[in-house]
Amino acid sequence: MKININNIQIINNTDVRWYLSSQIIWIGKEKNYDEIEELINKSYGSFKWLWSDSDTILFNKEDLNFIGAVIKLCEPIIVKSGKMDKVLLEEREGNIKISEERNFECNLSDFTEYYIEEDNLLSYSEKWDRENRSIEVKITSDFSVLLQNKEMVGILIYNASNHLIPDVVYQVDANVNIDSNLCIKLGRFFELIEKIDNDDLTQHEELELKKAFLEIYEEVLPYNELSYVALKDTIVNVVDYL
Repeated sequence: MKININNIQIINNTDVRWYLSSQIIWIGKEKNYDEIEELINKSYGSFKWLWSDSDTILFNKEDLNFIGAVIKLCEPIIVKSGKMDKVLLEEREGNIKISEERNFECNLSDFTEYYIEEDNLLSYSEKWDRENRSIEVKITSDFSVLLQNKEMVGILIYNASNHLIPDVVYQVDANVNIDSNLCIKLGRFFELIEKIDNDDLTQHEELELKKAFLEIYEEVLPYNELSYVALKDTIVNVVDYL
């Protein structure tokens, strides 16, 4: 599946959504999977979203332009404290389109990284060679697609915490004003999530984990912005699981 670049802007910044509880990135105007299913009839792309973790990437059948995606992030999310290395990324603005009228399989989420300092979320395929030059296509001010050898190899979301929303919400608020300390709390949250997967946790360690999650919850409790609500809701779900 080869990708070309054009200058047609279709996606808005408010259409870039990060559902923390399910770790899904949703790009586009569709509100739910029923609307995505209807869109499949007039799109080319990767459609194995319902029965597997493969990503849904949609391109309009008429002009072959990218119109949306549903991407299941791979966990655990790796927390990075430094800045992202973008030396080998050539930045372009516009949109992408497929070069052939056909469907394909695509996975952009073999690995996921969250950069606390910059509040960037990077999701990428194991096929991406980070030692060689790639193209970053900025589809919105906060959302980019990474290309290498004319293939999609990842996505990059800037100001990622601004795009966090609860499951019941279908559009990001264009005027969000998130405190930078949310990035630090997100990093702590992801580090705690990674520890849950340890099958050898003692009862005491589980209690300590639950206590650590609840500490983050208490810190974000006074905030009512959607990003904080998404984090609070997710913490409640995790604590109930523990």
